[in-house]
Parts: sequence; C-alpha cells; structure tokens
Amino acid sequence: MAKILVQVDKDLADIMPTFLNNRTKDIEIITQALVKADMKSIEVVAHKLAGNAGGYGLAELGLIGKEMEAASKQQNVDEVKKLFQRMKDYLENLVINFV
Repeated sequence: MAKILVQVDKDLADIMPTFLNNRTKDIEIITQALVKADMKSIEVVAHKLAGNAGGYGLAELGLIGKEMEAASKQQNVDEVKKLFQRMKDYLENLVINFV
C-alpha cells in the first residue's frame, strides 16, 4: 500500500505521538473484542475514533471510525473486520507532515 501523506497543523506536533499511541491501544482492544464477538466494545472505540481523529487533522481515519461504529451497531462482523483492516493499513502507512 502507498504511503498516506497528511498535512497537519504544527501546533499538534507535541500531542500527535500520544494520539497515535492510543490508536495502537485501540487496535489491541478491537483485536480482543473481535475474538469475543464483542461489538459493543468496538462500537465504543470506533465512536471515540470518529469523534477525535478529525481534530487531529486525520479526517479519513475519523470516517473509518464512523463507518466502523455503524457496522458494529448493526452487528456486521464482516464489515467491522474490513474497516478494522483499513484502520490498521491507514495507521501503518500514515506519514504526517507538520505545517
């Protein structure tokens, strides 16, 4: 997959590492929730992602969160898995340019 280049306000440079570290924790939570088919836990994580990512200049990540939240509410495990993979791919290929 190609690198995803995102320009983010330089004022976020100090807090971006914490935000991204928390997404690593989200990946662990979602992985465990999928094993247990715990859609409610995924919904909660996805809801936070949908609400927070845009504020960090990561609108696409926020959209993934929004879609994952909706899929988890519908108990659509296959769609949640697809969106989870999109989330992981996005984070693995993200390159932030602070401007």
